[in-house]
Amino acid sequence: MEEDKRNTVLFFAISMLIMLGYPYFFENRQVTNPTIVQDVQKSENAVIPIFTPKNTVPVRRTEAKNIRVESGNLSGVISSLGIEINDIKLKKYHESSDNKENVQIFANDNRDCFARSGWASDDPNVILPDENSCWETNSSLLSENSPVTLTWDNGNGLIFEKQISVDKDFLLTITDKVRNCGSRTASLKAVTVISRQFEVSNGSMNSYEGPLGYINNKLEEIKYEDIIEKRGIVHKTSGGWSGVTDKYWLTAFISDQKKNYTFIYKHFVKEGKNICRIESTAEAIKIAPSSEISETHNLFVGAKEINTLDMYEEKLKVQHFDLAIDFGWLYILTKPLLYALAYAKDFVGNMGLGILLITFLIKLLLFPLANKSYRSMNRMSALQPKMQELRKKYEGDNAKLGAAISEMYKKEKINPLGGCLPILLQSPVLFALYKVLYISIEMRQAPFIWWIHDLSAPDPLSIFNLFGLIPVNLPGFLQIGIWPLLMGLTMLLQQKMSPAPADPAQANMMMIMPIMFTFMFAQLPAGLVIYWTFSNVLGIAQQYIIKAADKKQSEKVEKS
Repeated sequence: MEEDKRNTVLFFAISMLIMLGYPYFFENRQVTNPTIVQDVQKSENAVIPIFTPKNTVPVRRTEAKNIRVESGNLSGVISSLGIEINDIKLKKYHESSDNKENVQIFANDNRDCFARSGWASDDPNVILPDENSCWETNSSLLSENSPVTLTWDNGNGLIFEKQISVDKDFLLTITDKVRNCGSRTASLKAVTVISRQFEVSNGSMNSYEGPLGYINNKLEEIKYEDIIEKRGIVHKTSGGWSGVTDKYWLTAFISDQKKNYTFIYKHFVKEGKNICRIESTAEAIKIAPSSEISETHNLFVGAKEINTLDMYEEKLKVQHFDLAIDFGWLYILTKPLLYALAYAKDFVGNMGLGILLITFLIKLLLFPLANKSYRSMNRMSALQPKMQELRKKYEGDNAKLGAAISEMYKKEKINPLGGCLPILLQSPVLFALYKVLYISIEMRQAPFIWWIHDLSAPDPLSIFNLFGLIPVNLPGFLQIGIWPLLMGLTMLLQQKMSPAPADPAQANMMMIMPIMFTFMFAQLPAGLVIYWTFSNVLGIAQQYIIKAADKKQSEKVEKS
Protein backbone atom coordinates (compact mmCIF):
# COMPACT_ATOMS: atom_id res chain seq x y z
CA MET A 1 0.00 0.00 0.00
CA GLU A 2 2.87 2.31 0.75
CA GLU A 3 4.10 1.61 -2.76
CA ASP A 4 0.68 2.47 -4.23
CA LYS A 5 0.61 5.78 -2.43
CA ARG A 6 4.11 6.68 -3.54
CA ASN A 7 3.17 5.91 -7.15
CA THR A 8 0.09 8.10 -6.89
CA VAL A 9 2.09 11.03 -5.52
CA LEU A 10 4.80 10.69 -8.13
CA PHE A 11 2.36 10.45 -11.03
CA PHE A 12 2.09 14.24 -11.42
CA ALA A 13 5.83 14.61 -11.76
CA ILE A 14 6.10 11.66 -14.13
CA SER A 15 3.28 13.02 -16.30
CA MET A 16 5.06 16.33 -16.72
CA LEU A 17 8.33 14.62 -17.54
CA ILE A 18 6.60 12.43 -20.13
CA MET A 19 5.01 15.46 -21.72
CA LEU A 20 8.31 17.24 -22.14
CA GLY A 21 10.63 14.30 -22.61
CA TYR A 22 8.65 11.74 -24.59
CA PRO A 23 8.94 13.51 -27.97
CA TYR A 24 12.67 13.91 -27.50
CA PHE A 25 13.49 10.34 -26.51
CA PHE A 26 10.80 8.29 -28.23
CA GLU A 27 8.73 10.20 -30.75
CA ASN A 28 9.87 9.58 -34.28
CA ARG A 29 7.53 9.28 -37.23
CA GLN A 30 10.27 7.89 -39.44
CA VAL A 31 9.06 4.48 -40.54
CA THR A 32 11.76 3.36 -42.90
CA ASN A 33 10.87 0.07 -44.57
CA PRO A 34 13.93 -1.99 -45.45
CA THR A 35 12.07 -3.66 -48.32
CA ILE A 36 11.64 -0.26 -49.98
CA VAL A 37 14.61 1.86 -48.95
CA GLN A 38 17.91 0.99 -50.53
CA ASP A 39 21.37 1.95 -49.41
CA VAL A 40 22.71 3.14 -52.73
CA GLN A 41 26.26 3.48 -51.50
CA LYS A 42 27.59 0.04 -52.40
CA SER A 43 31.14 1.26 -52.23
CA GLU A 44 32.97 4.25 -50.82
CA ASN A 45 32.71 6.20 -54.06
CA ALA A 46 29.27 5.08 -55.23
CA VAL A 47 26.97 8.12 -55.32
CA ILE A 48 23.58 8.67 -56.96
CA PRO A 49 24.13 11.11 -59.82
CA ILE A 50 22.57 14.55 -59.44
CA PHE A 51 19.82 15.23 -61.97
CA THR A 52 21.60 17.57 -64.37
CA PRO A 53 21.17 16.43 -67.97
CA LYS A 54 24.49 16.39 -69.78
CA ASN A 55 23.05 15.99 -73.27
CA THR A 56 22.21 19.69 -73.60
CA VAL A 57 23.21 22.59 -75.80
CA PRO A 58 24.85 25.86 -74.69
CA VAL A 59 22.68 28.97 -74.44
CA ARG A 60 23.19 32.70 -73.98
CA ARG A 61 22.25 33.95 -70.53
CA THR A 62 21.51 37.47 -71.86
CA GLU A 63 18.24 36.19 -73.35
CA ALA A 64 16.67 35.47 -69.96
CA LYS A 65 13.42 37.18 -68.94
CA ASN A 66 11.94 37.57 -65.48
CA ILE A 67 8.32 36.53 -64.96
CA ARG A 68 6.68 38.21 -61.98
CA VAL A 69 4.50 36.00 -59.72
CA GLU A 70 1.50 37.68 -58.12
CA SER A 71 -1.39 35.75 -56.55
CA GLY A 72 -3.49 35.91 -53.41
CA ASN A 73 -0.82 34.47 -51.10
CA LEU A 74 2.35 34.30 -53.24
CA SER A 75 4.72 36.75 -54.86
CA GLY A 76 8.11 36.36 -56.48
CA VAL A 77 10.01 35.99 -59.72
CA ILE A 78 10.60 33.06 -62.07
CA SER A 79 13.42 33.39 -64.60
CA SER A 80 13.08 31.98 -68.10
CA LEU A 81 16.66 30.79 -67.64
CA GLY A 82 16.26 27.20 -66.48
CA ILE A 83 12.80 27.99 -65.06
CA GLU A 84 14.01 27.31 -61.54
CA ILE A 85 11.50 28.42 -58.92
CA ASN A 86 13.81 30.03 -56.39
CA ASP A 87 12.18 33.32 -55.40
CA ILE A 88 8.79 32.81 -53.74
CA LYS A 89 7.48 34.90 -50.84
CA LEU A 90 4.43 34.36 -48.65
CA LYS A 91 2.35 37.53 -48.50
CA LYS A 92 0.49 36.72 -45.27
CA TYR A 93 3.55 35.84 -43.20
CA HIS A 94 6.43 37.98 -41.94
CA GLU A 95 9.92 36.94 -40.90
CA SER A 96 9.35 38.10 -37.31
CA SER A 97 7.27 40.48 -35.23
CA ASP A 98 9.98 43.10 -35.64
CA ASN A 99 10.91 42.29 -39.25
CA LYS A 100 7.94 42.82 -41.56
CA GLU A 101 9.68 41.30 -44.59
CA ASN A 102 7.62 38.52 -46.10
CA VAL A 103 8.77 34.96 -45.43
CA GLN A 104 10.85 33.75 -48.38
CA ILE A 105 10.77 30.06 -49.13
CA PHE A 106 13.75 30.09 -51.50
CA ALA A 107 16.71 32.46 -51.54
CA ASN A 108 16.93 33.92 -55.04
CA ASP A 109 20.66 34.57 -54.63
CA ASN A 110 21.37 30.89 -53.93
CA ARG A 111 21.25 28.68 -57.00
CA ASP A 112 21.31 25.56 -54.84
CA CYS A 113 17.86 26.32 -53.34
CA PHE A 114 15.08 25.83 -55.88
CA ALA A 115 12.30 23.65 -57.25
CA ARG A 116 11.93 22.68 -60.89
CA SER A 117 10.41 20.09 -63.18
CA GLY A 118 11.76 18.70 -66.44
CA TRP A 119 12.75 15.62 -68.38
CA ALA A 120 15.51 13.03 -68.30
CA SER A 121 16.54 10.40 -70.83
CA ASP A 122 18.82 7.40 -70.90
CA ASP A 123 19.47 8.10 -74.59
CA PRO A 124 22.56 10.33 -74.95
CA ASN A 125 21.35 11.47 -78.37
CA VAL A 126 18.31 13.25 -76.92
CA ILE A 127 19.16 16.91 -76.28
CA LEU A 128 17.39 18.19 -73.14
CA PRO A 129 16.92 21.58 -71.50
CA ASP A 130 18.69 22.16 -68.19
CA GLU A 131 19.23 24.96 -65.69
CA ASN A 132 21.22 26.94 -68.27
CA SER A 133 18.62 26.71 -71.04
CA CYS A 134 16.81 29.94 -71.86
CA TRP A 135 13.14 29.45 -72.69
CA GLU A 136 11.04 31.72 -74.90
CA THR A 137 7.92 33.44 -73.60
CA ASN A 138 5.88 36.55 -74.32
CA SER A 139 4.51 36.68 -70.77
CA SER A 140 5.92 38.76 -67.93
CA LEU A 141 3.22 38.09 -65.29
CA LEU A 142 2.05 34.88 -63.68
CA SER A 143 -1.20 35.37 -61.74
CA GLU A 144 -4.40 33.52 -60.94
CA ASN A 145 -5.99 34.72 -64.18
CA SER A 146 -2.83 34.81 -66.26
CA PRO A 147 -0.96 31.49 -66.72
CA VAL A 148 2.40 31.47 -68.49
CA THR A 149 3.57 29.32 -71.40
CA LEU A 150 7.26 28.86 -72.23
CA THR A 151 8.88 26.92 -75.08
CA TRP A 152 12.33 25.57 -75.89
CA ASP A 153 13.45 23.93 -79.12
CA ASN A 154 16.30 21.46 -78.85
CA GLY A 155 17.14 21.94 -82.54
CA ASN A 156 16.90 18.22 -83.13
CA GLY A 157 13.17 17.62 -83.57
CA LEU A 158 11.86 17.98 -80.00
CA ILE A 159 9.96 21.07 -78.84
CA PHE A 160 9.52 21.42 -75.09
CA GLU A 161 6.64 23.42 -73.66
CA LYS A 162 6.00 24.38 -70.05
CA GLN A 163 2.69 25.82 -68.85
CA ILE A 164 2.64 27.32 -65.34
CA SER A 165 -0.44 28.46 -63.45
CA VAL A 166 -0.95 29.59 -59.84
CA ASP A 167 -3.99 29.61 -57.56
CA LYS A 168 -4.97 32.02 -54.80
CA ASP A 169 -3.33 29.95 -52.07
CA PHE A 170 0.03 28.12 -52.32
CA LEU A 171 -0.12 25.89 -55.40
CA LEU A 172 1.81 26.14 -58.67
CA THR A 173 0.65 23.75 -61.39
CA ILE A 174 3.30 22.94 -64.02
CA THR A 175 2.42 21.01 -67.15
CA ASP A 176 5.43 19.81 -69.16
CA LYS A 177 4.75 18.87 -72.79
CA VAL A 178 7.04 17.55 -75.50
CA ARG A 179 6.19 17.48 -79.23
CA ASN A 180 8.22 15.24 -81.50
CA CYS A 181 8.64 17.00 -84.84
CA GLY A 182 11.55 14.78 -85.86
CA SER A 183 11.76 11.40 -87.48
CA ARG A 184 13.03 9.31 -84.53
CA THR A 185 11.20 7.95 -81.51
CA ALA A 186 12.49 9.39 -78.22
CA SER A 187 12.26 7.98 -74.70
CA LEU A 188 11.77 10.47 -71.86
CA LYS A 189 11.15 10.38 -68.10
CA ALA A 190 9.39 13.18 -66.23
CA VAL A 191 11.49 14.48 -63.32
CA THR A 192 10.96 16.95 -60.46
CA VAL A 193 13.69 18.35 -58.21
CA ILE A 194 13.65 20.20 -54.90
CA SER A 195 17.07 21.44 -53.80
CA ARG A 196 17.75 22.68 -50.32
CA GLN A 197 20.79 23.90 -48.40
CA PHE A 198 20.68 22.65 -44.81
CA GLU A 199 22.34 22.32 -41.46
CA VAL A 200 22.58 18.81 -40.00
CA SER A 201 19.51 19.02 -37.78
CA ASN A 202 15.95 17.73 -37.96
CA GLY A 203 14.12 20.37 -35.95
CA SER A 204 13.32 20.49 -32.26
CA MET A 205 12.29 17.65 -30.01
CA ASN A 206 8.63 18.48 -30.65
CA SER A 207 8.60 19.12 -34.38
CA TYR A 208 10.27 17.28 -37.27
CA GLU A 209 11.99 19.38 -39.96
CA GLY A 210 13.62 17.98 -43.08
CA PRO A 211 12.95 15.74 -46.10
CA LEU A 212 9.79 13.66 -46.07
CA GLY A 213 7.24 12.02 -48.33
CA TYR A 214 4.07 9.98 -48.39
CA ILE A 215 5.24 6.74 -49.97
CA ASN A 216 3.23 3.56 -50.48
CA ASN A 217 0.49 4.69 -48.07
CA LYS A 218 2.96 5.55 -45.34
CA LEU A 219 4.64 8.70 -44.12
CA GLU A 220 8.43 8.57 -44.42
CA GLU A 221 10.64 11.09 -42.65
CA ILE A 222 14.11 10.88 -44.17
CA LYS A 223 16.59 12.34 -41.72
CA TYR A 224 19.47 14.39 -43.04
CA GLU A 225 21.87 12.22 -41.06
CA ASP A 226 20.63 9.10 -42.83
CA ILE A 227 20.94 10.70 -46.27
CA ILE A 228 24.51 11.77 -45.51
CA GLU A 229 25.44 8.34 -44.15
CA LYS A 230 23.98 6.42 -47.10
CA ARG A 231 24.76 9.17 -49.65
CA GLY A 232 21.29 8.66 -51.07
CA ILE A 233 18.03 6.89 -50.24
CA VAL A 234 15.65 5.49 -52.85
CA HIS A 235 11.94 4.74 -52.55
CA LYS A 236 9.70 3.31 -55.22
CA THR A 237 6.05 4.26 -54.90
CA SER A 238 2.70 4.59 -56.59
CA GLY A 239 1.44 8.15 -56.32
CA GLY A 240 2.20 10.00 -53.08
CA TRP A 241 4.11 13.23 -52.57
CA SER A 242 7.62 14.29 -51.56
CA GLY A 243 9.32 17.43 -50.34
CA VAL A 244 10.97 19.17 -47.44
CA THR A 245 9.32 20.66 -44.37
CA ASP A 246 10.09 23.28 -41.77
CA LYS A 247 8.09 23.79 -38.60
CA TYR A 248 5.61 26.04 -40.38
CA TRP A 249 6.48 25.85 -44.10
CA LEU A 250 6.39 23.14 -46.75
CA THR A 251 7.73 22.70 -50.28
CA ALA A 252 6.45 19.54 -51.93
CA PHE A 253 5.70 18.08 -55.35
CA ILE A 254 2.44 16.15 -55.52
CA SER A 255 2.72 13.32 -58.01
CA ASP A 256 0.11 11.89 -60.34
CA GLN A 257 -1.64 9.51 -57.94
CA LYS A 258 -2.15 6.87 -60.63
CA LYS A 259 1.47 6.57 -61.79
CA ASN A 260 4.60 4.91 -60.44
CA TYR A 261 7.60 6.98 -59.36
CA THR A 262 11.05 6.67 -57.88
CA PHE A 263 11.74 9.15 -55.08
CA ILE A 264 15.44 9.81 -54.49
CA TYR A 265 16.81 11.68 -51.46
CA LYS A 266 20.46 12.59 -51.93
CA HIS A 267 23.21 14.69 -50.40
CA PHE A 268 26.29 16.42 -51.70
CA VAL A 269 28.64 19.15 -50.55
CA LYS A 270 29.22 22.31 -52.56
CA GLU A 271 31.65 24.99 -51.45
CA GLY A 272 31.58 23.58 -47.94
CA LYS A 273 27.78 23.65 -47.70
CA ASN A 274 25.43 20.69 -47.35
CA ILE A 275 22.89 20.37 -50.16
CA CYS A 276 19.92 18.01 -50.11
CA ARG A 277 18.08 17.17 -53.32
CA ILE A 278 14.76 15.40 -53.50
CA GLU A 279 13.95 14.01 -56.93
CA SER A 280 10.98 12.13 -58.30
CA THR A 281 11.34 10.24 -61.56
CA ALA A 282 8.43 8.74 -63.50
CA GLU A 283 8.61 5.69 -65.72
CA ALA A 284 10.01 6.23 -69.23
CA ILE A 285 7.56 7.19 -71.99
CA LYS A 286 8.23 6.71 -75.69
CA ILE A 287 7.26 9.62 -77.92
CA ALA A 288 6.84 8.70 -81.57
CA PRO A 289 7.31 11.17 -84.47
CA SER A 290 4.36 13.57 -84.92
CA SER A 291 3.07 12.94 -81.40
CA GLU A 292 3.32 14.60 -78.00
CA ILE A 293 3.41 13.65 -74.34
CA SER A 294 2.70 15.64 -71.20
CA GLU A 295 3.12 15.38 -67.42
CA THR A 296 1.47 17.63 -64.83
CA HIS A 297 3.17 18.45 -61.52
CA ASN A 298 1.58 20.27 -58.59
CA LEU A 299 4.07 22.22 -56.48
CA PHE A 300 3.00 23.32 -53.01
CA VAL A 301 5.06 26.24 -51.69
CA GLY A 302 3.56 27.73 -48.57
CA ALA A 303 2.33 27.59 -45.00
CA LYS A 304 1.15 24.40 -43.32
CA GLU A 305 -2.39 25.59 -42.64
CA ILE A 306 -4.51 22.57 -41.77
CA ASN A 307 -7.58 23.70 -43.72
CA THR A 308 -5.49 24.52 -46.79
CA LEU A 309 -3.70 21.16 -46.72
CA ASP A 310 -7.00 19.35 -46.37
CA MET A 311 -8.43 21.33 -49.27
CA TYR A 312 -5.58 20.27 -51.56
CA GLU A 313 -5.84 16.70 -50.30
CA GLU A 314 -9.44 16.57 -51.49
CA LYS A 315 -8.95 18.62 -54.64
CA LEU A 316 -5.93 16.68 -55.91
CA LYS A 317 -7.08 13.31 -54.53
CA VAL A 318 -3.79 12.89 -52.66
CA GLN A 319 -3.53 10.82 -49.50
CA HIS A 320 -2.65 12.33 -46.14
CA PHE A 321 -1.23 15.64 -47.28
CA ASP A 322 -2.11 16.77 -43.76
CA LEU A 323 0.77 14.67 -42.39
CA ALA A 324 3.14 17.42 -43.52
CA ILE A 325 2.16 18.78 -40.10
CA ASP A 326 3.93 16.88 -37.34
CA PHE A 327 0.88 15.71 -35.38
CA GLY A 328 2.99 13.25 -33.42
CA TRP A 329 1.98 9.93 -31.91
CA LEU A 330 -1.51 11.13 -30.85
CA TYR A 331 -2.75 11.98 -34.35
CA ILE A 332 -6.27 10.82 -33.55
CA LEU A 333 -6.44 13.58 -30.90
CA THR A 334 -4.08 16.27 -32.20
CA LYS A 335 -5.77 16.84 -35.55
CA PRO A 336 -9.29 17.43 -34.11
CA LEU A 337 -7.74 19.70 -31.48
CA LEU A 338 -5.93 21.66 -34.19
CA TYR A 339 -9.26 22.18 -35.97
CA ALA A 340 -10.83 23.29 -32.70
CA LEU A 341 -8.00 25.69 -31.95
CA ALA A 342 -8.21 27.29 -35.42
CA TYR A 343 -11.98 27.65 -35.04
CA ALA A 344 -11.67 29.12 -31.54
CA LYS A 345 -9.17 31.69 -32.76
CA ASP A 346 -11.54 32.80 -35.52
CA PHE A 347 -14.49 32.78 -33.12
CA VAL A 348 -12.97 35.03 -30.43
CA GLY A 349 -10.62 36.97 -32.70
CA ASN A 350 -7.51 36.40 -30.56
CA MET A 351 -5.28 33.35 -30.38
CA GLY A 352 -4.57 33.76 -26.67
CA LEU A 353 -8.27 33.95 -25.84
CA GLY A 354 -8.79 30.97 -28.16
CA ILE A 355 -6.29 28.97 -26.07
CA LEU A 356 -8.18 29.88 -22.89
CA LEU A 357 -11.49 28.89 -24.49
CA ILE A 358 -10.21 25.51 -25.71
CA THR A 359 -8.57 24.82 -22.34
CA PHE A 360 -11.86 25.58 -20.58
CA LEU A 361 -13.86 23.35 -22.94
CA ILE A 362 -11.43 20.45 -22.50
CA LYS A 363 -11.58 20.83 -18.73
CA LEU A 364 -15.38 20.81 -19.01
CA LEU A 365 -15.24 17.66 -21.14
CA LEU A 366 -12.97 15.94 -18.62
CA PHE A 367 -14.91 17.26 -15.62
CA PRO A 368 -16.30 13.86 -14.50
CA LEU A 369 -12.86 12.21 -14.58
CA ALA A 370 -11.26 15.11 -12.73
CA ASN A 371 -14.04 15.01 -10.13
CA LYS A 372 -13.31 11.38 -9.37
CA SER A 373 -9.61 12.11 -9.11
CA TYR A 374 -9.97 15.14 -6.83
CA ARG A 375 -12.63 13.47 -4.66
CA SER A 376 -10.39 10.44 -4.20
CA MET A 377 -7.43 12.65 -3.27
CA ASN A 378 -9.57 14.57 -0.77
CA ARG A 379 -10.66 11.34 0.90
CA MET A 380 -7.05 10.15 0.98
CA SER A 381 -6.08 13.45 2.57
CA ALA A 382 -8.75 13.05 5.24
CA LEU A 383 -7.24 9.68 6.14
CA GLN A 384 -3.74 11.06 6.76
CA PRO A 385 -4.11 11.24 10.59
CA LYS A 386 -5.23 7.58 10.69
CA MET A 387 -2.36 6.64 8.37
CA GLN A 388 0.13 8.27 10.75
CA GLU A 389 -1.34 6.38 13.69
CA LEU A 390 -1.00 3.05 11.85
CA ARG A 391 2.61 3.81 10.92
CA LYS A 392 3.48 4.50 14.53
CA LYS A 393 1.62 1.43 15.71
CA TYR A 394 3.25 -0.97 13.23
CA GLU A 395 6.61 0.75 12.91
CA GLY A 396 9.17 -1.76 11.65
CA ASP A 397 6.58 -4.34 10.59
CA ASN A 398 5.72 -3.59 6.99
CA ALA A 399 3.61 -6.72 6.55
CA LYS A 400 1.20 -5.79 9.36
CA LEU A 401 1.24 -2.13 8.31
CA GLY A 402 0.23 -3.08 4.77
CA ALA A 403 -2.55 -5.33 6.01
CA ALA A 404 -3.86 -2.61 8.36
CA ILE A 405 -3.83 0.04 5.64
CA SER A 406 -5.58 -2.34 3.26
CA GLU A 407 -8.26 -3.03 5.86
CA MET A 408 -8.71 0.70 6.42
CA TYR A 409 -9.13 1.32 2.67
CA LYS A 410 -11.68 -1.48 2.54
CA LYS A 411 -13.60 -0.13 5.51
CA GLU A 412 -13.63 3.43 4.14
CA LYS A 413 -14.43 2.13 0.60
CA ILE A 414 -11.47 3.93 -0.94
CA ASN A 415 -9.44 2.81 -3.95
CA PRO A 416 -5.85 4.03 -3.45
CA LEU A 417 -5.50 4.31 -7.24
CA GLY A 418 -8.76 6.22 -7.56
CA GLY A 419 -6.92 9.52 -7.90
CA CYS A 420 -4.30 8.19 -10.30
CA LEU A 421 -6.37 6.40 -12.95
CA PRO A 422 -8.63 9.36 -13.88
CA ILE A 423 -5.54 11.52 -14.33
CA LEU A 424 -4.00 8.82 -16.49
CA LEU A 425 -7.09 8.84 -18.72
CA GLN A 426 -6.95 12.64 -19.03
CA SER A 427 -3.24 12.76 -19.86
CA PRO A 428 -3.44 11.89 -23.61
CA VAL A 429 -5.85 14.78 -24.24
CA LEU A 430 -3.71 17.24 -22.30
CA PHE A 431 -0.52 16.07 -24.00
CA ALA A 432 -2.22 16.28 -27.42
CA LEU A 433 -3.25 19.88 -26.77
CA TYR A 434 0.31 20.67 -25.67
CA LYS A 435 1.56 19.25 -29.00
CA VAL A 436 -1.03 21.17 -31.02
CA LEU A 437 -0.09 24.46 -29.41
CA TYR A 438 3.55 23.83 -30.25
CA ILE A 439 3.05 23.02 -33.95
CA SER A 440 0.13 25.33 -34.75
CA ILE A 441 0.97 28.03 -37.29
CA GLU A 442 -1.91 30.00 -35.79
CA MET A 443 0.35 30.59 -32.77
CA ARG A 444 3.12 32.10 -34.89
CA GLN A 445 3.45 35.85 -34.23
CA ALA A 446 -0.05 35.86 -32.74
CA PRO A 447 -0.46 38.48 -29.98
CA PHE A 448 -2.31 37.99 -26.72
CA ILE A 449 -2.62 40.98 -24.37
CA TRP A 450 -0.21 43.46 -22.84
CA TRP A 451 3.41 42.39 -23.31
CA ILE A 452 2.80 39.09 -25.16
CA HIS A 453 3.17 39.97 -28.87
CA ASP A 454 4.09 36.50 -30.11
CA LEU A 455 2.55 33.42 -28.52
CA SER A 456 5.06 31.15 -30.28
CA ALA A 457 8.00 32.88 -28.51
CA PRO A 458 8.90 32.68 -24.80
CA ASP A 459 7.61 35.32 -22.40
CA PRO A 460 9.99 38.24 -23.12
CA LEU A 461 10.06 39.62 -19.57
CA SER A 462 12.23 38.42 -16.71
CA ILE A 463 12.11 38.80 -12.96
CA PHE A 464 15.92 39.01 -12.89
CA ASN A 465 16.02 42.36 -14.71
CA LEU A 466 12.86 43.58 -12.96
CA PHE A 467 10.77 42.86 -16.05
CA GLY A 468 12.78 45.14 -18.29
CA LEU A 469 13.38 48.03 -15.91
CA ILE A 470 17.08 47.17 -15.75
CA PRO A 471 18.55 47.33 -19.29
CA VAL A 472 20.61 44.14 -19.23
CA ASN A 473 20.59 41.11 -21.50
CA LEU A 474 20.14 37.87 -19.60
CA PRO A 475 21.08 34.32 -20.57
CA GLY A 476 18.17 32.10 -21.56
CA PHE A 477 17.95 30.17 -18.30
CA LEU A 478 17.40 33.45 -16.39
CA GLN A 479 14.64 34.63 -18.72
CA ILE A 480 11.88 33.86 -16.19
CA GLY A 481 8.83 35.88 -17.22
CA ILE A 482 5.52 36.59 -15.52
CA TRP A 483 3.62 33.71 -17.10
CA PRO A 484 6.19 31.04 -16.12
CA LEU A 485 6.10 32.43 -12.57
CA LEU A 486 2.31 32.20 -12.52
CA MET A 487 2.53 28.65 -13.82
CA GLY A 488 4.98 27.70 -11.04
CA LEU A 489 2.81 29.31 -8.37
CA THR A 490 -0.35 27.55 -9.56
CA MET A 491 1.54 24.25 -9.64
CA LEU A 492 2.72 24.85 -6.06
CA LEU A 493 -0.81 25.68 -4.94
CA GLN A 494 -2.13 22.48 -6.51
CA GLN A 495 0.46 20.51 -4.56
CA LYS A 496 -0.59 22.20 -1.31
CA MET A 497 -4.17 21.14 -1.95
CA SER A 498 -3.20 17.51 -2.60
CA PRO A 499 -2.28 14.86 0.00
CA ALA A 500 1.32 15.30 1.11
CA PRO A 501 3.70 12.34 0.81
CA ALA A 502 4.51 10.72 4.13
CA ASP A 503 8.15 10.33 3.15
CA PRO A 504 10.03 13.62 3.82
CA ALA A 505 12.35 12.97 0.87
CA GLN A 506 9.36 12.64 -1.46
CA ALA A 507 7.81 15.77 0.03
CA ASN A 508 10.99 17.75 -0.57
CA MET A 509 11.20 16.50 -4.14
CA MET A 510 7.61 17.54 -4.79
CA MET A 511 8.36 21.00 -3.42
CA ILE A 512 11.25 21.36 -5.85
CA MET A 513 9.13 20.39 -8.86
CA PRO A 514 7.37 23.78 -9.29
CA ILE A 515 10.72 25.57 -9.23
CA MET A 516 12.24 23.19 -11.75
CA PHE A 517 9.29 23.42 -14.10
CA THR A 518 9.20 27.21 -13.82
CA PHE A 519 12.71 27.32 -15.31
CA MET A 520 11.83 24.70 -17.92
CA PHE A 521 8.59 26.36 -19.03
CA ALA A 522 10.28 29.77 -19.23
CA GLN A 523 12.04 28.59 -22.41
CA LEU A 524 8.81 27.36 -24.05
CA PRO A 525 6.41 29.38 -26.23
CA ALA A 526 4.24 31.72 -24.17
CA GLY A 527 1.07 30.13 -25.58
CA LEU A 528 2.01 26.79 -24.02
CA VAL A 529 2.71 28.40 -20.65
CA ILE A 530 -0.59 30.31 -20.74
CA TYR A 531 -2.45 27.08 -21.52
CA TRP A 532 -0.78 25.18 -18.67
CA THR A 533 -1.27 28.04 -16.19
CA PHE A 534 -4.96 28.40 -17.00
CA SER A 535 -5.39 24.62 -16.83
CA ASN A 536 -3.86 24.72 -13.34
CA VAL A 537 -6.19 27.55 -12.30
CA LEU A 538 -9.24 25.62 -13.46
CA GLY A 539 -7.97 22.52 -11.65
CA ILE A 540 -7.46 24.51 -8.43
CA ALA A 541 -10.98 25.94 -8.65
CA GLN A 542 -12.49 22.51 -9.26
CA GLN A 543 -10.48 20.96 -6.44
CA TYR A 544 -11.50 23.75 -4.04
CA ILE A 545 -15.20 23.38 -4.88
CA ILE A 546 -15.09 19.60 -4.45
CA LYS A 547 -13.19 19.91 -1.16
CA ALA A 548 -15.74 22.41 0.17
CA ALA A 549 -18.64 20.20 -0.93
CA ASP A 550 -17.10 17.10 0.71
CA LYS A 551 -16.50 19.02 3.93
CA LYS A 552 -20.08 20.27 3.98
CA GLN A 553 -21.40 16.76 3.34
CA SER A 554 -19.19 15.35 6.09
CA GLU A 555 -20.44 17.95 8.60
CA LYS A 556 -24.01 17.19 7.62
CA VAL A 557 -23.48 13.47 8.24
CA GLU A 558 -21.87 14.13 11.62
CA LYS A 559 -24.81 16.30 12.76
CA SER A 560 -27.30 13.67 11.76
